Amino acid sequence: MEAREERDWEEWSREAVKLMQARNDSFVETFALAGRAYRWDLDVGQMAFVGADQAVVADLCVVGSVSTSEGTFLWSWANETIPAQARQRIDDVRAFGETHDLGLLTTAEWPATRAEGLEMLAVSGRILDADGVLVVPDGDRTIFLLLHRFRAQPASELPWLMHDN
Repeated sequence: MEAREERDWEEWSREAVKLMQARNDSFVETFALAGRAYRWDLDVGQMAFVGADQAVVADLCVVGSVSTSEGTFLWSWANETIPAQARQRIDDVRAFGETHDLGLLTTAEWPATRAEGLEMLAVSGRILDADGVLVVPDGDRTIFLLLHRFRAQPASELPWLMHDN
């Protein structure tokens, strides 16, 4: 990659991080979600921030995960264990990478730390116009999620909240 292209990518990536931080601040404030418990269901492709009677629900898209022990980032489009509903639209990120010759977006798995996972989360959020992002530690892995279409919904309308993940 040429120096100018690297600068362009770095600037574009930094802008993506700022955009996702601003959108996260906005949805947390709008729906008063600071400190609220959440649950998700990958088969349904939704996350819920649970309140007494109401939940704030968002559609989710798994971007990928970082394995600390392996030191790699794995895109969700290359991870068959993630249900299709939770990977919807992630192929658009890969297509963007193909169009713009961005190997990080088109290589299924590559050496990475949490920092690179966060960058891929922000970049994916910008490409897919996400309303927010969430980072979920899960043992040796860290899972990176995009969130879309926040809405308040009665918890009783979410049967998947009633069973364990």
